[in-house]
Amino acid sequence: MAAYRYDLHIHTNYSDGVASVREVVEKAAALRLETIAITDHFWPSLGSQRAKRGLIKNRRIEIDQLRSEYPGLRILDGAEVDIMPYGKLADVSGGYGQFDILIGSFHYTCDSSLWSSTLIKALREFNFDTLGHWDGYLTNYRKEDGRRAAQALAEANVAIELSARYPVSHTEFLELARDAGCKFVLGSDAHTLNEIGRLDDQIKMAEALNLPLVEY
Repeated sequence: MAAYRYDLHIHTNYSDGVASVREVVEKAAALRLETIAITDHFWPSLGSQRAKRGLIKNRRIEIDQLRSEYPGLRILDGAEVDIMPYGKLADVSGGYGQFDILIGSFHYTCDSSLWSSTLIKALREFNFDTLGHWDGYLTNYRKEDGRRAAQALAEANVAIELSARYPVSHTEFLELARDAGCKFVLGSDAHTLNEIGRLDDQIKMAEALNLPLVEY
């Protein structure tokens, strides 16, 4: 099994995680990860604190300090942003471009048709790097919707997250996305320290389905 030493979806106590940024970095270093992305929610996305620009700035200061202390660990300054029901990304104070990596995610239940149409609208108007836990809130799945979504993701060059927190229920979509030319990334969606880097099942699934994982 190939070694993928990264985790691109980790929350801290700057949003709805329980650990500090330092604790997350120390844990990742102990696990010998090579790259992590700290991807908190920021207001008004679900799971965020009401503080705005100052909160983002304070977290960035911590990340910069820890980068100098852990030069062997690549620490990405990221955010997870809600994909809203009308096909927009939730606003972030200071804009999306300030982050190294941006995850767009659904955090409300929706059917297959609404999911695909909303995702396609968002992909046409906004640049984000990863679609987080893609079927975590789906109430059903239709192949035709999956095909449209997969094509739009491939055209936008947006990677699909293989999430440890939300096990995949519809592997058919992953195969459609693979055949459309999509790439895939690993993210634990960790909210506690013991969840960081626990991605063996996702790596095995990628190998079983021949999904092209991005390497960092």
